[in-house]
Formats: sequence, structure tokens, C-alpha cells
Amino acid sequence: MRVLILGFLFLITAACAQAKDAPPVPDFSGAWENDMGSLATFTVKDGEVRGTYQTNVGQPDKSQSFPLVGMVQDDQITFTVNFKGYGSMTAWVGQMVLDENGTLYIRTLWHLTKDIEDAKETDDIWGSIRTGASEFRRRG
Repeated sequence: MRVLILGFLFLITAACAQAKDAPPVPDFSGAWENDMGSLATFTVKDGEVRGTYQTNVGQPDKSQSFPLVGMVQDDQITFTVNFKGYGSMTAWVGQMVLDENGTLYIRTLWHLTKDIEDAKETDDIWGSIRTGASEFRRRG
């Protein structure tokens, strides 16, 4: 019984030490550029993300900004952009991680949906959904 109690106390002590030494919650606020040259600007308040997105790919003018909305929890983020007027929306989900140089970046997976004409949906619906990965690095 004594061994069980001592083991339990050891686990509690170790858990408290880890919590005390845990790194601070990452700050997603600011401008982040992905590996395709697109720019996401985040403002984070109470776990909610607001901002803008300038895409460097596709049809929109490269200087055009689109609103983005999302959420953060600890070192995780998700955000969505409606490319209004271009018939597509994209959602990213990811996590802030350290690279080999100790620099924080956001590693994400994304899904893009593009509108398909109703008459072509039966044949082309799965072609309307694309997926990929992006890494965002703090700009500046």
C-alpha cells in the first residue's frame, strides 16, 4: 500500500512540475505568410480569430483581402475564408510547432471547396473539393 501511495505522490509531483514548466500559450496574432506567398493576418481575442487573407494563388487579384474567422485553443488554430465573388471557400486547421532552428510556425492542412454548376454536380462533385498542406511563418 505504501508503494502505491508513494507512486501516486510521485505522479502528482511530476504532473505539477510539468504544468509549472509548460511553455506559454502561443500568440497567433499578427501577419503570417504561407509557403505559396499568401498572407493571413490574425487578431485573437478570447479564443476567437478575426482577420484578413490575401491569396497569392488562383483568380482573385493578389492585393484583394478577404475576411477570415476562426478559433484558437492552446497551440491549435482553425480558420475559414470565403472568397466571395470567386465561388470558393477554404478552411485550415493546424498547430503551432517549432522548426529545426527553434522558430515557431503554423503547420496546417486545408480543404477548398469550389462551386460546381448544378447540372454538373452528379459527375463533378468530388472534383470540387481539394485538399493540401501549408506552413505559415511569421512575417517581418
